[in-house]
Amino acid sequence: MRSGASAADTVATTRRITEALGLRDCLVDVTLTALYLSHRSGPRSAPMTELRIIRGASVSYDRIQRVHGFLDDVEAGRVPLGSALRRLDDLDREGPLYPAWTETVAWAALSGFFTVILRGGWVVFVAACLAAAVVDRANRWLSARGVPVFHRAVLSGAAATAMATGLFLAGVTGQAALIVAGGIAVMLPGLAFTGGVQDAIEGYLVTAAARTFDAALVTAALVAGVGAVLYPAVRMGLRVPQVQPGGLDLGGWSQLPLQLAAAGMVCACLALCFQARASGLVTAFGSGALGWGLFLVLWQHLDVPMTIAAALASVVIGIYARLLDRFAGLPGPLTVVAGIAPMAPGYVIYQGMLHLSHGDTAPGVQAIGQAVTVGLALAAGVTFGQMTAGLGVRSKI
Repeated sequence: MRSGASAADTVATTRRITEALGLRDCLVDVTLTALYLSHRSGPRSAPMTELRIIRGASVSYDRIQRVHGFLDDVEAGRVPLGSALRRLDDLDREGPLYPAWTETVAWAALSGFFTVILRGGWVVFVAACLAAAVVDRANRWLSARGVPVFHRAVLSGAAATAMATGLFLAGVTGQAALIVAGGIAVMLPGLAFTGGVQDAIEGYLVTAAARTFDAALVTAALVAGVGAVLYPAVRMGLRVPQVQPGGLDLGGWSQLPLQLAAAGMVCACLALCFQARASGLVTAFGSGALGWGLFLVLWQHLDVPMTIAAALASVVIGIYARLLDRFAGLPGPLTVVAGIAPMAPGYVIYQGMLHLSHGDTAPGVQAIGQAVTVGLALAAGVTFGQMTAGLGVRSKI
């Protein structure tokens, strides 16, 4: 659950391991914060109920794969009942696959490559990397001191916008808006939002509501952080980073290879941040290139509206994730998040906040609304794709 698996997948995994260890007909329920397990040994006996609290932790797809390997060994009879608990405790005590500084470098590179997707220059690339690295280290420092995620998100959005505005005022680059877009896209909670929509469709409404509200709260905090810098800057008469008139121009067919490579690197860096193994990095690269390539062709070259293009591309990503999960044993959430990450509407959010800061309410609300609909389209499309592929393919999770 804390690594992004849906409620239905968590319940299915729990039932698999209890049945493999000889405990039949267990009742399993899950919320975002707790796992309930109940078993009645006989028709007249009192049920034995266990409650485990799901505490927040950093996402680790390496841990997910280790747990799946443990489950496969238990089902195959390679792990006796007596040593199963010890091995599970060993898995829980194992440290992260990559050190913290590696994650910081990966977040920085992710933000930089995101600006390459938006056709930013090398100055913007370097600036976005530095901004993301500073924000990541500050987030870790604040997290260690118990600062809630909402306030950290506000400070992150404000920090990225302040850095971009400073570079713009100093005349370093005229593409400073892309730095904000890259920073916002890095921090948008796509995993929680997608998981919330999937849980709602599968009938786990309490978990869906919690995940969706959590994602909405973080997104609102990022928007508030951007606005907290833009609004006073505009009111003081300062020049702030501007968006391209008429929206983004991502170039013609000649730019497509560079776009795909940059999108793949964004997703490979994201997988590294989420502690994925080498095979996961390669899969994330392919998933990102596939998702962004489909979206780009539909939106920029075939003039399909942005929201519809995002939905169609995410359906393909959902099918791709389900097939890889079943036949290659790779975590479905990793493929999903990597596939939709380049389509995160960070630039559109900045565009909306810029309009609102200038007092242009109608276009500002329209841009923010478009960002929301793109997010909904991504989550719904991925879920639909996974369900479509799941009709004929049963997940390993």
